[in-house]
Formats: sequence, C-alpha cells, structure tokens
Amino acid sequence: MLFTFVIGLLASVHATNRGQWGVFENNEGQWSEVVERDVCIVGGGASGVHAAVSLVDLNKTVVVVERRNRLGGDTHTYMHPETGGLVDIGVVIFQPLQAVFDFFKKLDLPLLNLSAVTTNTPGQPANTSQPAFTFATLRTYLDFRDGSNITRPTVTDEEVAEAFRRMSDALSPYDYILHGYDLPDPVPEDLFMPYGAFVEKYNLSAAFQIVYQISQGMGDLLHIPTIYAAKYFNRGDITALTQGYLTHARGNNSEIYSRAGDYISTDNVMLESTVVSSRRQKSSTTNASRAELLVSTRNEGLKLLSCSQIILAIPPELSNLAGWDLTEQEQDVFSSFISANGYWTGLVKNVGLNQTLTSLNGASNTPFNIPVLPALYALSPVGIIDDVWSIKFGANMPTMLDDQVKSYVEREIQTIQHVQNATVTQPEWLIFESHAPFHLQVSPEDIRGGFFKRLNALQGSLDGTMFYTGAAFHTHHSSLLWRFNREVLLPKMMEYW
Repeated sequence: MLFTFVIGLLASVHATNRGQWGVFENNEGQWSEVVERDVCIVGGGASGVHAAVSLVDLNKTVVVVERRNRLGGDTHTYMHPETGGLVDIGVVIFQPLQAVFDFFKKLDLPLLNLSAVTTNTPGQPANTSQPAFTFATLRTYLDFRDGSNITRPTVTDEEVAEAFRRMSDALSPYDYILHGYDLPDPVPEDLFMPYGAFVEKYNLSAAFQIVYQISQGMGDLLHIPTIYAAKYFNRGDITALTQGYLTHARGNNSEIYSRAGDYISTDNVMLESTVVSSRRQKSSTTNASRAELLVSTRNEGLKLLSCSQIILAIPPELSNLAGWDLTEQEQDVFSSFISANGYWTGLVKNVGLNQTLTSLNGASNTPFNIPVLPALYALSPVGIIDDVWSIKFGANMPTMLDDQVKSYVEREIQTIQHVQNATVTQPEWLIFESHAPFHLQVSPEDIRGGFFKRLNALQGSLDGTMFYTGAAFHTHHSSLLWRFNREVLLPKMMEYW
C-alpha cells in the first residue's frame, strides 16, 4: 500500500509540474493586457509588414510583434546628423515587379528606375541629387588580407551579355522557383547541384563576377545548392540589369516601413517585443478556440495576444522558437536547417582614402578570384558625405560576434591604407547592423528528398491557424517576398476565413 501511495504521489507531482511549470501557467493572469486580433504577425521585416498592410486592406485586424526598435528588418537607412545625407545600408534595390509598384503606390512613395539615372563620371564628385549607392567610382582589386594586387581575367561586354543569355535559357525551365518552393517530384538535378557546377555546366563564367557582387551575403556561393543562388540572382535580375532596378527616389528605403507602420497604426505594432510562449494546440487544459501568444514587451511587461491566425515571419530556427508549442511537423522541418551565412553592414568614417576609388576584395588563388571569407566584400566611399565609407562583410557561418566582425573590418581597412600610402587610422563606426543568420539552408540530400514539400505543408496547419512567410519560405528579395505574400500566403489564409 505504501509503495502504491508513493508511486501515485510521484505521478501527481509530475503531472502538476508538467501543468504548472509552463510559462503560461506560471504567469496566468499576470499579463498587463489582452490583445485580440484576427491575425498576429511575428516579425516586422519586409514580409511581415507587407502582410500586415495587405490584411488591413482586407479589413482584418492585425498586430505585429517585432524584437527590434523599428520595422523593416534588413532595410535600414542612415541619416548623417550634420548634412542630412541618407545612405541605405541594407536593402537598396527592387526588381520591377507589379507588387513593388503597388506597394510604393499604396504608401505614396516615389520610385526611381535606375536606368534613368545619370551618374557622375567615375573619378568625379557624386551627384548629391541621386541616391547614395549610385555614386560611380574607379575600381581597384586587392587581397584585403595582405594588400596585394589582384589581376582578374578580362572579359568583354559581349562575352558577359552572351553568358547572361545562356543563364536565362538555363534557368527558364525553373521559373516556378521565383514564386516559392513548389517543386516538382523528382526535383531536377540542376537545382540541388553546387552552384559552381551549374556555372560550369552552362558556361556562365563570364557573368559570375557580376552575380557574385549582387549576391553578397550568400556566403560560399560556388558550393551552395543552385536553387538558392538561382532564387537570389534570377532571371528577373538579368532583365533588371538592362531595363533598370527600382529604388526609393529619395534614397530612403526605410521610409517604406515608417509609412507602413503609420498605415497599420502604432496601436497595432509592438516593438522591442518577443514571443516567450505560445498556446496554439488544443489540449485537455486548453479549450480556447483561438491561438494565444504570450509576448514580453520592453516597457509594459507581458501581454497576451489572442489570434484567429498567426503569421510567422522570422527565421524559423529552433533557437528563435524557444517557448513555442511546436508540432512534430514543425520540429521536423525546422530542425532540418543545417547552415546559414553571416552578413553585416555599416558605415565608417575617419578612413582618409581616395574618395573616388572603390577597393574590391579578392584572392589570386581562388576560383574567379573571389575573396576568402570571412572578409569585407569591398570598401566603398558613399560619395555624398565626406569620408564616409560603406561596409559589407560576409562569412560562411552566422556565429561571428559583432566585435569580431568590427575587428576584421578595421584591420582590413588599415591594410588598404598601408598599401595605398595613406595615414593608418582607427576607423570610427557610424552605424553597424547584423543580418545574421542571413540565409537558412538545407542539404542537397534534403532538397532531393522532398524537404520543400514538408515545408509547404506547414501553411494552414493547426486547422488554419499557422502561416509562414519570409526568406526561409522563399528568398532574400523584398520584391519576390511581397509577390509571394500576394500569390501564396494570403490566398491560403483566405481558405480558412
């Protein structure tokens, strides 16, 4: 009898612990406010904000939860306090897609087609009436590790144009990858082979340097599966190189998100806030018909969100979803991500180099003379502000600490200063932004084995409660993500209204 009593007591304690030690139970009723909305959106980057605006237009109530102190994600614009000069240090350009025209029109923002821009002559001062990134400079190629000169093979404009034509032809059978990850079965070998093998197979070498420059942040581009590279630099980019990319005409892409925040309303945006627990799955102790998110805010403690539907618009790494009541399917899919890149951007001053010259990083003993990462991709003067330089730093892993990245950048700048006979200085940081993890990936074996079917199957899960958008569900292209929301996300959500 005593043994039975002890076993029963232990079972009771275990059940009590399991039921009461959760974040929800420990904080039952302690939240400062209950916020009830049709759709709760976790992530205030390009895809999450666009989804929120689109849902407001469909007469749905929304709330956006964002961990940063601003909306926009990787889109960030620096304003120089003395001159008022604007420099986009994150997202700069957009493909000329209808979704882009419509979103800018919705927010009453001016678009500029870069094919209409008259840039300065390289070696001459910047045209301050144009966005900062249009500043044209002379170029030199160096190995930033030691400052040695890099001599790259010469290719003619005709060879580059022909390589892009071959690339367009090679990618044309796979245009479906520009609308998400709805892939055929079996997955074509072209899509999971290393991108370097794809370049070699279709003789695309003459175009690779341009692809690499536009694909900064993608890390080891030659060895990632082709599907990722071909979504990031795609047939739309080939067209835009000749017909023109789009950008904010005032060189201030962050205004997209300040305008969008006003459109959504500040009452529906929770900045510096994080989901600490979720209660989406019905159980014997949870009979609510609506999903619930417990959110930690900076100044107002815990808030409880009651949601008919949830959009997850953040990188779906398990480390980002601690506290979520993940389903077995979510756990299986999200645990399959095996790698990501690191990408950091910023601006520095007190460099003192020739402001009509951009130094591009490379190496003499690598394919296509690409730089050895981790490293700066280039050191570029912004032109419109005196002695201010653009920083874009890449790594094949996302785990470098910010201070490590800054040290790398400072040392490489000092190497360039030394070889160019300039005064070696301590560069000063005006702004620094981490975009890590930049690009979640799965293995070629998982791509071939149907990973993306499992990923897509999550849309509408939990009886039409859960939906997903963002780069992991498509690519790091605001243009394509906005179109993905219109073509895939919103129609799927409407099936459950």
